[in-house]
Formats: sequence, C-alpha cells, structure tokens
Amino acid sequence: MPDLAQAALLAFDIDGTLTDATTWWGGPELGWLQRYSVRDGEALLRIRARIPVVPLSRNKTQAARVRMEGLGMDTRWVGTSDKIASLQQICEAFDVAPAHVCHIGDGPDDATVFEAVGFGVAVADAHPVALEAATVVLDAAGGERAIEELELRMEAKR
Repeated sequence: MPDLAQAALLAFDIDGTLTDATTWWGGPELGWLQRYSVRDGEALLRIRARIPVVPLSRNKTQAARVRMEGLGMDTRWVGTSDKIASLQQICEAFDVAPAHVCHIGDGPDDATVFEAVGFGVAVADAHPVALEAATVVLDAAGGERAIEELELRMEAKR
C-alpha cells in the first residue's frame, strides 16, 4: 500500500469525485447545478494547510467554478480539456515532481493521470479503467465524502 502521507501535492477531479456525477438543469440563468459535500470541502481545506491542493477537472460549469472559488482554490485548471498537459503545468507552477503528486478521480481521463503520478486514487464507484489504473481505491463513492476518507488515509488514520 502506498504511503499517501508522502504526497507533496493533491490534485482532484470534480465530477464523480466531489460530486456523485449527477447534474440538474437550473435554467438559463443558473445553468447546470451540482451537489457538494461540505465535509469534503472542509477536508480539502485541512489538506491544503499541509500541501498544495489543486482542482484538475474538465468541468466547465459555473457551479464548479464558484464552489472552487468559494474554497479559495486555484481555478486555472478547472475546465481543462487536457489533464496531462495541465498536470505538467501544475507540477511546474508548484515545483513538485509528478512522482510526488496524489490525484483523486473517477473517470478514464483520470486513469491516464494516475499513470503519470506517484499516487493515483480512485473513488469506489469509478469507471473500471480508473479502478484498474489506481494505486489506491477508496471505500467511499464519489460525492460521498471521498475526500474526507482520503484525508484520513493521508494521515494514516484509516
């Protein structure tokens, strides 16, 4: 089992990781809406007190951007179309080698990131390709306090 406490940066997907991958149409004024766990947000902030935490997501919704801004996250890589190129930018921006990055996600596009980083973490209900590529599979499904579980594992409390 990899020692998640050795991660020097946490990158995370939004859809299917912080959310249960469900969206609702809120009309033209609101756009697509999503449900987020407050406890996962709090866990992200606690992790960020120790290491950089960066969203790495293809999600282009206003809901995702506003949630990330509300948490004080760097949103440069929210809405990316190329997670691998964005990962390289993140590593350069934070001066962290990919081998020291922990990325949590759920989709096939996250599987390619898992292969490029030291710690690939999949949520329990991730796509089969992501589950196969992950070095760690959580017990929690996306949107079900997966970040909180990851935090505990990073602290070796679970």
